[in-house]
Amino acid sequence: MKPAGGSGRTRDLHLFQPIIAAALLAAVLPAAPAAAQQTASAAPAQDDDQLPADMAEVLTAVQATRDPRALDALVQYLLRTHPESQAAITAWVERSAQLASLASAAPPANAAPQPASGAPASASSPPPDQAKPQPAASANADVAKWTGEGELGAFVSTGSTPGSGFVGRLSVITENRRWRIAASGRIDYQKALGAVTRNQLRLTFEPNYKFDARGYIFGLGQYEKDRFQGFTDRYSLSGGLGYNLLEGEGRKLSIKAGPAMRVTQQVEGPTERTLSAVALADLKLKLTPSLNYSQEMSAYFDAVRRTFYTLAAIDSQLTGKLRARVSYTLQHEAGEGDIRTLTDTTSRLTLIYGF
Repeated sequence: MKPAGGSGRTRDLHLFQPIIAAALLAAVLPAAPAAAQQTASAAPAQDDDQLPADMAEVLTAVQATRDPRALDALVQYLLRTHPESQAAITAWVERSAQLASLASAAPPANAAPQPASGAPASASSPPPDQAKPQPAASANADVAKWTGEGELGAFVSTGSTPGSGFVGRLSVITENRRWRIAASGRIDYQKALGAVTRNQLRLTFEPNYKFDARGYIFGLGQYEKDRFQGFTDRYSLSGGLGYNLLEGEGRKLSIKAGPAMRVTQQVEGPTERTLSAVALADLKLKLTPSLNYSQEMSAYFDAVRRTFYTLAAIDSQLTGKLRARVSYTLQHEAGEGDIRTLTDTTSRLTLIYGF
């Protein structure tokens, strides 16, 4: 049989449990403001925001249990029993809440970094992989690219009208993000029955500065020699504005215009120095994967002379860098007074090697 007084002792034990817990907590922390005052009088005054070490240990231990109700009950108890440390307890609670908020908002280790909290957010911000500039791409855009091509054609005829001739052309182009510089030279020579029937030479140098995606400023220096067109030497210097009307895959049309200064040494007559207007155009079309059409045109107008020149060509791809070209050239010279009106046309079949 159980003792008659057992149930009474059990009830008494439950009644004394809060008292026992309070006693245990009092053994760790100062239990009354009087004890705190005695301690303060015996030791130097501490900062109101500085939490006593033993109190911080108890709060940290309860916080580690991840039970917010137990932590809140302890905080309320400490605020009640230690009014002299209310500022330090409140500061500790606020710091703990801030640390918990930062921990919950922290991105995963493999997440992309986010802007600082003070930085303004933008809906149009680029993805993380595009947020930083690409220095390599920018550097490549400033590196000059070099291209060029050489053209050659020749013929020999025998019999009643023996003759020979050749045509050659070399062009080199260097281009980067802002500049494009082109230089070319063309010679056309023909001889029949021992007499020279054609002797043309044309040298050009053209720098372009691109101020936007389509517009540019151009300069053009040109030297020509063609006795059969009525001049031994002609120098042209011009400049102006250019614009790419068409620019896309397999098509390009560029036009330009401006003033020009021309100096012409005539075969018969004085040297001409004239201020002219010049208009130029350059067209390129891809007809098929292996067939391309191109045409360049120039026209000079002044009070004394008018000059029109065009070269149209169709290129057929033979191998990787070798093409066959059928071309047609027309040059027209006209003027006032003693200047004769002359028109020359030439058809050629040549080979072109690109590099």
